[in-house]
Amino acid sequence: MKSMKKRLAVIFSVTAVAAGVICSCKRPLYVVPVEFKSAADVFSDSARAEFFINNAYTEMPADVSNSYNWMDGNAMLASACDEAMHISTNKTSPSAPQRMSAGNWNPSNMRFYRSDDGAGNIGSWLKWGGYHGNRKANTALKNLYMLPNSVTDRFKKRLRGEAMFIRAMQHWFLFQKWGGIPIVDKAFEASDNVQIPRNSVRQVIDFIVKSCDSAILLLPADPYSEPSEVGRADRGSCMALKSKALLYAASPLYNRVADSLVSYGNADINRWQVAAKAAQDVVDLGWYRLYTATSAPTGQKNYQELFYAWGAGNSNREFIFARLRTPNRDTENDNFPAGFTNAKGGTCPSQDLVDAYEMDDGTAFSWSNAAQAKDPYLKRDPRFYASIIYNGAKYAKFANSSNYTFQTYTGGVNAQGLAKTETSYYLMKFLDYANVNPVQGSGSAYHNWAYFRYAEVLLNLAEAGNEFGGPGYVVPGATNALTPVQAIDLVRARAGMPGVQASFTKRGIPLNQANLRELIRNERRIELAFEDHRYYDVRRWMIIEQLPKFIRGCVITKQTNGTFTYDPTVNVENKVFETKHYFFPIPETELIRNPKMKQNPGWGQ
Repeated sequence: MKSMKKRLAVIFSVTAVAAGVICSCKRPLYVVPVEFKSAADVFSDSARAEFFINNAYTEMPADVSNSYNWMDGNAMLASACDEAMHISTNKTSPSAPQRMSAGNWNPSNMRFYRSDDGAGNIGSWLKWGGYHGNRKANTALKNLYMLPNSVTDRFKKRLRGEAMFIRAMQHWFLFQKWGGIPIVDKAFEASDNVQIPRNSVRQVIDFIVKSCDSAILLLPADPYSEPSEVGRADRGSCMALKSKALLYAASPLYNRVADSLVSYGNADINRWQVAAKAAQDVVDLGWYRLYTATSAPTGQKNYQELFYAWGAGNSNREFIFARLRTPNRDTENDNFPAGFTNAKGGTCPSQDLVDAYEMDDGTAFSWSNAAQAKDPYLKRDPRFYASIIYNGAKYAKFANSSNYTFQTYTGGVNAQGLAKTETSYYLMKFLDYANVNPVQGSGSAYHNWAYFRYAEVLLNLAEAGNEFGGPGYVVPGATNALTPVQAIDLVRARAGMPGVQASFTKRGIPLNQANLRELIRNERRIELAFEDHRYYDVRRWMIIEQLPKFIRGCVITKQTNGTFTYDPTVNVENKVFETKHYFFPIPETELIRNPKMKQNPGWGQ
C-alpha cells in the first residue's frame, strides 16, 4: 500500500474528493477516493455518478477562492502584466504578481495561487487547472459504462461529454502556461508507468480540439434550460474552448522556428483560417447574445451589470461557460479602496490601461491633447466608468456612504494609509459596492466568473478573420457570417461606442488590416480587462518585449482654485521580462519525479 500511495503521488495523482460545486443547485460528492474504493459504488448509481462529475468541475482556477483575487497574496493575474499594480496592507510579503513583475520566481520558489496545491505550486501544475481535475475526468470516462440501464441515453452521453470537456479544459489550462505538456488521456493505475515525456504543441492542440469535437457529439443538441443543468458544459462550451485553443495556435508565439514543445516550428497563415471558422461556429450555433441591461440600458450599465447578472432560466446568454457563484463579498473585500475601514487596496489599474480607453466618439485618448489632458476622465469609453474608480468618480451609494466622491489626488481621503493606490486608481469591474459594505462586513452580490463569454468569441472571430483575410473576410459557408469589422462593431455597440469605420473616419486613418489589428488588440485589452487575458495575449502576440519595462501611475495635484493637474509619467512598478517568461517553468518537483520531463527554454536543466 505504501508503494501504491507513493506512485499515486506523482504528477497525475489526485484525490476524488473536494469541496465546492459549479453552482448552488449541485451538491458535491463526499466519498472515499475511488483509488481506494470500488468505482462500482460510485458509477453504478446515477446520482452518485453525476455528483462525481459535479465535483470534477471544482478543480478549475475559479475554485481557488470565492474571490477573483486567486493568486498568492490575494492578488489578480492582472497585476503581473501592464493592467494593474497590486497593493496590499502587508508591505513585507510580496504577492505572486509582485514577484513575477520583479522576475523573482523560478522552478522551485513560486507560490502562484493563494491556496497550496501541495506539489510545487508553480502555475499550478496539479490543482485548479491541472492534473488533479484531469484525473477525475479520466476516472469518470473509464467508469461511466457502469451507469444503470434505467437512465436515459441523453443522461449517459451528457455525463461523458462533460467529462471529456473537463479533461480538455484541464489540458488547456496547462498548455496556456507551459506549452507542450504530457497528454494524459486515461486514469493511471499504480502499476502504470507514469514517467512520460511532454507532448508537442501540435499534439496538445490537436488533442484539445479532437476532445472538443468528440464532446460536442455527445452533449445535447439544445441549450440547457433545467435548473439542474444550467451552468454545465454544453456544446457551446466545447466550441468556445476550441475557438480559444485554435486562436492561440495561430498566434506568433507558436508560429516560429523553435522547440516543438513551445512552437509548431513554422508559420502557417492557414491556422488563422481554422481559428476563424471555430469562432464562427459558435456564432452560428445561435445560442448566445451580448448582455444588455433589462431596464434603462446604457453602455456603462450593460457592461457593469454583465458580471453579476444571471437571472432565472439562464437569462444572461453572454455566459458560455462560467463559474456561477452564490452571493458573496470576497472580491469586494480584497479590492476595497483606501479611505474606508477595512480597506485593502488590492488590484489598482495602471495608467497604461486607463490611457487605452478611447474617447466616447471613438478617437484615441492622448495626453498631448490639451483639452483631454485638462480633464482626462471626461467623455471616455463607457466601459472605463464601469471598470475604473478614478479621482472625482461619484457614486450614489458606495459601501456605507451615500453620494460619495473619490479623492485619489495627493493628500486626498482615498490616497492615504497602507491600502492607498500607487496609480491613483482602484478596481470597479466585477464589483457591486452598492449592495456590499466591507466596512461592516455586510451585504452580498452575485459574482459569475466567465471562462468563456460571447464577447470573447466575437473578438476571436475578428482577430482570426482579420489576420487571415483582412477587415472584410467572411468564413466560407457560415450561416450568420460576420466580418471582423461587424464582429467588433457588435461588441462596441453594446458598450455604447461607435463602430470601427466611424471611429477610423474620426481619426483620419484608413480601414486596413494593420490598423484593424491594432484596434482589435486594444478592444481585447478593454473589453476583457482583468479577466486573465492580457497576460497571455501580449505573450502570444510576442509584443511584450516592445512594451514599457514599467507601469505608470498618475500623480494628481489639487490646486488652490479646486482644479487638478496630472502627471501620468510616474513609474510605480518595474516589469522584468526575459525571453524565458514567455512560458512558465516546469515545477522542480515534477522534474525530480519524472526524469523524462524537459524544462522550458531558459529555466535551466
